[in-house]
Amino acid sequence: MAEMRPGPATGSQLNALPDHSPLLQPGLAELRRRAREAGVPLAPQPLTDAFLLRFLRARDFDLDLAWRDSFPLKVRGIHLINEPVIFHAVLSMIKPFLPEKIKERIHMHGNNYKPSLLQYFPDILPLEYGGEEFSMEDICQEWTNFIMKSEDYLSSISENIQ
Repeated sequence: MAEMRPGPATGSQLNALPDHSPLLQPGLAELRRRAREAGVPLAPQPLTDAFLLRFLRARDFDLDLAWRDSFPLKVRGIHLINEPVIFHAVLSMIKPFLPEKIKERIHMHGNNYKPSLLQYFPDILPLEYGGEEFSMEDICQEWTNFIMKSEDYLSSISENIQ
């Protein structure tokens, strides 16, 4: 009598395995291969097993879904200011191919952008743009302080790139 062998593990079965399980290695290897073929830069942040496992677990180990439909950024809105007039024509040609959700997230503010930006970002706009709390100078100083505090980290990144 022929021995019955189980088929490949399903996503939920793989999700139940510990991170060090050898059964997870083919999925990791395939995701790395696809990243290499797509030209995903492996530096300065390497694609560690821990990162790739979190990525795959969130997608139930569906490699096609993980590769095709995943982008590590949630786009809540695309706001264009001072956009050239041609953008309106280009967007009207592209819009029929976009999902409704994305269409709703694209906003063109034009040259008179201050009032419309205030509708979307009243709490974060600087005083010079109609905001109520911080000036551009305050924001620049905050970023300068942040970058100066990050000097060691930024130096280590530049060493890895060179």
